[in-house]
Amino acid sequence: MIQAFSAYTTEVDNTELAVRELVGRLDCEGRLLKNTVGIISCFADFIETGVVKALYSALPFDVLGVTTIAGASAGQWGETVLCVLVLTSDDTEFVTGLSGPVPEEDSSALRSAYEEAMRGRDGRPSWMLCFPPLLFNVGNDFFVESMDEITGGVPIFGALPVDHNEDYHESYVIFNGDAWRDRCAFLLFCGGDAPRFYTGTISEDRIFPEEVTVTASKGDLIQSVNGKPIMEYFTSLGLVQDKNGGIEGVNSFLIVADRHGDAAPTIISIFAMTPEGYAVCGRRVPVGSTLTIGRFSPGDISSTSALALDKALDEIQCRTALIFSCVGRYFSLLYDHSAEMEMVVSRMRNSGVSYLMSYSGGEACPVRNDAGKQINRAHSNIFIICAF
Repeated sequence: MIQAFSAYTTEVDNTELAVRELVGRLDCEGRLLKNTVGIISCFADFIETGVVKALYSALPFDVLGVTTIAGASAGQWGETVLCVLVLTSDDTEFVTGLSGPVPEEDSSALRSAYEEAMRGRDGRPSWMLCFPPLLFNVGNDFFVESMDEITGGVPIFGALPVDHNEDYHESYVIFNGDAWRDRCAFLLFCGGDAPRFYTGTISEDRIFPEEVTVTASKGDLIQSVNGKPIMEYFTSLGLVQDKNGGIEGVNSFLIVADRHGDAAPTIISIFAMTPEGYAVCGRRVPVGSTLTIGRFSPGDISSTSALALDKALDEIQCRTALIFSCVGRYFSLLYDHSAEMEMVVSRMRNSGVSYLMSYSGGEACPVRNDAGKQINRAHSNIFIICAF
């Protein structure tokens, strides 16, 4: 069994005070079992001011995670925050790893890190928590597909970092006090059962009925559908071009791909439009994919997340929950950015569940196909829960 407890601070400038607050709130003395690990999510400023490194130095176990623009834990939520969730167990071993740089779609650094982490251990881990870097030339789906192949298909849950800058230059993967822009950190759970996974996406009535087929794409760029430029498809739906040739409010729209496949449809963020009129997406969209467009409303974001969380709390007697929500959902909440976090904090209050919620630049969460088989999948613009 895994036990968990969490802490939270908004103190970003005074490193000593921040660490004292976190260590005091965690109150680890006498609570740690044989194996322990920490999961961290924080605003990028906590790295710059030294809080992340100082916290790792103050704790007697490994700590890994990602930067974010907002998060919630221990009954609190906010933007310039640091949240940490501690897991401790006598029967589950927590094995951490950090890859070398991943400058392109080459899985050798991932494989080497995994093999090093598993050296001397029999069998496979029960599941993996994975924190890939946010890279513009290497997509989230590459990391999930690679780790799926390397591990032999163990369940993979996790998130990419994000930050408050337009170019995301402070989106860091965190590993034992250090911060990385191009490396993948992971946590292997050896022993015990795999957790349950839940997703919140978009309501059917928020999806346009017109479906098209991708006829030209390159990596994360969609160039044409049904033989016509993707921009033409967008404007045919009533989407409006802005003065720069993009789409007004493009971040509030999303792609719903392969709705008629053998698993739940894939939800994909639209980050921007290129000067050529191509759609920049949150993952690869291969030629032949069928898709349509959806548009979030603030109310739909909160309601679909609440449905997923309520299902998790109702179905199992979980003690711990890891929750990630795409930054696209955060921005689509418009003037009420805190609504989703407030919903989580409200529902977790008096539940007895230790949790960490964080916004992300991409998500990884298993789903089930029509045959009931669990498959790993990379997502974007989705709300995911790992409950155990």
